[in-house]
Amino acid sequence: MEDIQVIWQKEERTLTLEGEPVLAFALSWPQVEGAGLGGVWISQYYARVAGSWRRRWEREVYWLACLELANRREAAKPFTPWQGELAGETALLQDGILSLRFHGSEVRGDGRAARVRWGDVWTVREGAPKPLRSLFPGEKGWRKRLWQSLVRQGEERRQAGDCFLDRDWPEKAKKVRPLQSWCLTEAGVELSLPQCAAAPAAEGCPVLTLPLAEEAPPLQRETGQP
Repeated sequence: MEDIQVIWQKEERTLTLEGEPVLAFALSWPQVEGAGLGGVWISQYYARVAGSWRRRWEREVYWLACLELANRREAAKPFTPWQGELAGETALLQDGILSLRFHGSEVRGDGRAARVRWGDVWTVREGAPKPLRSLFPGEKGWRKRLWQSLVRQGEERRQAGDCFLDRDWPEKAKKVRPLQSWCLTEAGVELSLPQCAAAPAAEGCPVLTLPLAEEAPPLQRETGQP
């Protein structure tokens, strides 16, 4: 059993102007314990990520929300507080590999949501990112094969109406390089497309999961991992 633990830190705040709520945000970031220096490095990295999102909401986004509040007051119109969220979860912790999934969103006064989704995979005790190619040791052409599988699954879902992708979504998706941001789960390799990159905004960030058993040999243990 793993002696490594991932503890999710949480923070919620509501920013006001003259006592009126202007922007509410919620943050969630991981703290890795029981993994030595590697865990410390990973924890420090995500503390910085959370800090970057916090500063964005406390500064430029807050100022823009205040401007909208002032304009609404001047026009005698109601104001809806803006909202921000960065949420994360542990997708997999196995054989010294830590896979994390993150969702970010920002909803401004018009009610439309801007969303982002990504995954990170680490070799925990080294505190180093795990490259996708490491799941395909010694195999040539793995990237092409993985891409073909992604396109095949996306087309099946599009034609079934399960995911409202654009008709030319493969060409659009290729430009944003979805294989660069991935997440490892029990179900396989999880990939997501940026919002509006290959589908309507209402679709958010379309997610495709490629079963690992079909795409690569079983997950290899990292040298020196418990």
